[in-house]
Amino acid sequence: AVGALNQQLDMAFFSARTLDGINGGQVDIAGPGYQVYSSWPMPTRYRSISGTSMATPHVAGLAALWAETTGYRGRELWATLMQNGTRLIAPSLDVGAGLALAP
Repeated sequence: AVGALNQQLDMAFFSARTLDGINGGQVDIAGPGYQVYSSWPMPTRYRSISGTSMATPHVAGLAALWAETTGYRGRELWATLMQNGTRLIAPSLDVGAGLALAP
């Protein structure tokens, strides 16, 4: 599972987290998910939106870069993402391996 971070690298208020009894579920890694500039249907074309639905594509894109770099798939690719996440101040129970990073 991917958690959403704000610009200060804190968990976004809406993001699931392990310690939260309401939105619980284990977070494996985190990505940018608050006020992300994204494409949007006409007429505005672009808009800043927030959600784990913004953080997850960031991590998926990084997984694709790691797969291209290493040739890994499946469990090896997941382990590489986890090992290369940058630790954050927030508890690892909430942010997992931390901020996902590109190779």
